[in-house]
Amino acid sequence: MRYFLIGFMGTGKSYWGRLWAEANDLLFYDLDEEIEKSEGIKISQIFDSKGEAYFRKKEKEVLYSFFKKDKYILSCGGGTPCFFDNMDKMNQNGITIFLKTNIDELVKRLSLEKETRPLIKGLTDHTLKDYIGEKLNDRELFYQKAVYHFNTAYLSNDNFKKIIRQYA
Repeated sequence: MRYFLIGFMGTGKSYWGRLWAEANDLLFYDLDEEIEKSEGIKISQIFDSKGEAYFRKKEKEVLYSFFKKDKYILSCGGGTPCFFDNMDKMNQNGITIFLKTNIDELVKRLSLEKETRPLIKGLTDHTLKDYIGEKLNDRELFYQKAVYHFNTAYLSNDNFKKIIRQYA
């Protein structure tokens, strides 16, 4: 089975994906890390040198390559479901899991990572909160298409075990 973790940056997709993969004998992949391997440079460098449009095309290409693999969890970038037909394709090729975190918690987490995340680089904490609210509003329609929705304040290993039991 293929599991795709979606949600805004900073929701813990990579954290929970690694944890769940290890606990359930699945492979774990981070889409951004796979793009970096493919390009040979960091995501921030891709944005700086080639732009977001190029990044989104590369993201789609790498995402689609995962439809040929099996038995893994893939942590997707926050914008991955929102471009092309990525969300529909993930739903057709696996199980999508939306991790949701409240805005104040996202501001707290992301304020420490602004320089490593191209879309929020250089934002103040105040503008960061506005940016997150606006982006969440824009992306909600896509995130809502996920098969499962979890508030990260209440996540545990049991959440994922229940999903696996349904599809075993």
